Amino acid sequence: MPPPARPRKRWGLRLGIAAAILASVAGAGVYGRVRYLPNSAVLPGLSIDGERVADQASDAEVRALVEGRARTLLARKVQLAMPGAEKPVLEATLGDLGLKVDVDQTVAVAERIGKTGDLLSRAEAAKTAREGGIDVPLLTAIDRAVAVPVLEKLKETEDTQPVSARLDLEKHATIPEKEGHYIDVDATLARLEASVRTPAGGESAARFELPLGTFAPRVSSAFLKSLDISTVVAEYETHFSRGGEQQRRGKNIDNAAQKLDGLVISPGELVSFNEVIGERSEANGFQKSWEIFKGEMVEGIGGGTCQVASTFHAAVFFGGLDVLERLPHSRPSAYIPMGLDSTVVFPAVDLKVRNPHPFPIVVHAKTEGGKLRVELLGKMKPVEVSFGRELVSTIPYKRKVVEEASLSGKKVLVKQHGIKGFRIKRSRILRYPNGTTKKEEATDLYPPTTEIYHVPVGFDVAQLPPVPEAGEDADLGGNPSAAPAEARTPTKPTNTAAATACTTCEKPADGIEFVDSPGAHAPTNAQSNPTKTIWVGRH
Repeated sequence: MPPPARPRKRWGLRLGIAAAILASVAGAGVYGRVRYLPNSAVLPGLSIDGERVADQASDAEVRALVEGRARTLLARKVQLAMPGAEKPVLEATLGDLGLKVDVDQTVAVAERIGKTGDLLSRAEAAKTAREGGIDVPLLTAIDRAVAVPVLEKLKETEDTQPVSARLDLEKHATIPEKEGHYIDVDATLARLEASVRTPAGGESAARFELPLGTFAPRVSSAFLKSLDISTVVAEYETHFSRGGEQQRRGKNIDNAAQKLDGLVISPGELVSFNEVIGERSEANGFQKSWEIFKGEMVEGIGGGTCQVASTFHAAVFFGGLDVLERLPHSRPSAYIPMGLDSTVVFPAVDLKVRNPHPFPIVVHAKTEGGKLRVELLGKMKPVEVSFGRELVSTIPYKRKVVEEASLSGKKVLVKQHGIKGFRIKRSRILRYPNGTTKKEEATDLYPPTTEIYHVPVGFDVAQLPPVPEAGEDADLGGNPSAAPAEARTPTKPTNTAAATACTTCEKPADGIEFVDSPGAHAPTNAQSNPTKTIWVGRH
C-alpha cells in the first residue's frame, strides 16, 4: 500500500507565516508581485565601512562610496613605537605600509547581501538592513612585498644584538650580559591588520608599540664563573706614541682595547672584530685621527683601531686559533712585522677568527703608556707556533706632484712619503703535544705607497730627488740590494739629487726646503728596507 499522503494544511501554514514576514518587511504590494527587494544595487539601509548607502543607490554610486572609503582608510596615519619609548620610530599611512583594499570584492559582497539564500533568510536580511544593523567592512590585506622592506629597514636601526657577559680582568669583576631584541615582522603585520578594524581616533595618528622578540646572549655570568683562565695561551705587544698629533690616535687604541678586553671565545665559536668593537664613530667613543684611506693618509674617525686588530691578530696567530678572514695593510706598518698585521674598516673589511681548542679563550687587552698588550687566557697551552716570512719581491713606488698656489719660493710640502711595495710569503707551523705538525702558507701583497709632493706653481720638478726605479731587488733571488736614499730612514743629504723629504734634513745646497705635512711620517727602516727572512717561534 502506498504511504498515506502528508497533510497539506502544514504547507499552507508555512506559506502563511512567510507571507506575514514578507508583508511586514517589504509591504503587501511587494509580496503580491513576489518582489520583496527594491531595484537598488544593495539593500536599503545597508552601510559600507560605517557609511550608510543611499536608498535606491545605483551600481556606480555604490562603487564610488567604496572607493572613497578605501582612500580614507589608506590615508589613515599610524605611529610605530618601540616599547616604552615616547617618540615613534616611524609615522606613515596604512597605504605606505602595504595595506590594499579589494574594491571589486567589497562591492560584490555588498550587492549579494539579501539576494542569496532562502526566502526567510533574505527577508530577515532586508529587515535587519532597514534597522541599520548590517555594515559591510572593506575587504583588506597587507601586501608583504611593500610592508616587509619598510619593517626590515626599521630592524636595521632598532634590532640589537645580545651582549655576552664579560670579565673585567683588571678589577676581577664580571660585566653582566644583556638580552638582544628584534622587531617581530609577522606580529607587526598582524597588529597592522588589527588596526584597520579599529575606528580612527579623529585626526590624530593611531599609535601602537612594535611587538618585539628577545634572545639570550651566548655567554652568561654564570658560565664565566666556571672558566679556567690560569694559563697564558699566547700574547703579543706593540708600541705607539701619545705625543702631539698622535694623542687622539692613542685614545682610539685605548677605546678599542677596552672593548676587546674580556671577550670570551667559546670552543668552535667565530668572532668578528668589527662586531666586537662596533662602528668607528664619535658616539662609540672614537676620535678623529690619521688613518690610511685609498692609499693616502687622511684624517678620519677611529685611526689606531688597526693597531689593536693587528696586535689581536698576532696573539691569535701564535695562540693557534683559526684566522678565517684577514687582509694586510696597504703598506707595511711601523709597529708590527709584515705578515702579522691586519687591517679593518667598519663594516666592510673585517678580522674573523675561530677558536679550535676544546676550551674557552678569554681575551685580555690593555694599554699602559705607549704599550698595547693582548693576551689569550685559557686552561692550557695547546700548541707551539712558529711564524716565518720571506720577502719574495719589491715594487718601486711612483711620485705625484701637485702645484699649490699657497706655496712660494722653494718650499716643498711632503704630503706622503713613498714606500716600496712588497710581496711576501708567510708561514705558520703548528706543533701539537701528540707530535703532529701542521704548516700553513699564504702570500701577502703590500702595494707601493705613492710619494706625494705639493710644490709652488711653476716649480722645476727636476730639482726633486730621483724616484727609485725597479732594480735587482724587484724579483728577489738572493739578498735584496740596499734601498735607495729616498726609501730609507732619512739621513743628511749630500747633494740636491739625494735630498730626502723630511723635516730633520738640512736644506739642500740650492735652498729647497722639504716640510712634512700633518700625518706624513718618514718610513722606518723596517718599512723601507725589511729583512728578507724572519722566523719567530713562541712556546
